[in-house]
Amino acid sequence: MELSGAEIDTLVALIERGPLRDGGLPSKVGRNELLAKGFAAEVVIDRDYYFYAATAKGLEWYLNRYNATTIADARTNRIIATQLP
Repeated sequence: MELSGAEIDTLVALIERGPLRDGGLPSKVGRNELLAKGFAAEVVIDRDYYFYAATAKGLEWYLNRYNATTIADARTNRIIATQLP
């Protein structure tokens, strides 16, 4: 499944820095699209809500996209792939 740039940026943030509140998200539109597709979910942390986190479906997409089996390896592959020559 293809994701938009806003969705990818938001999913990466949720996986690498999440759970996050709205203010920490790169895109609220991306968040809404990820929620609708089941790649993200609203979660409760310490009896407080309005946090968002990636789901297992979102993590699977992220790992496949960056050709890795761990988040650390996927992050490394993502950073290497986005470096300019």
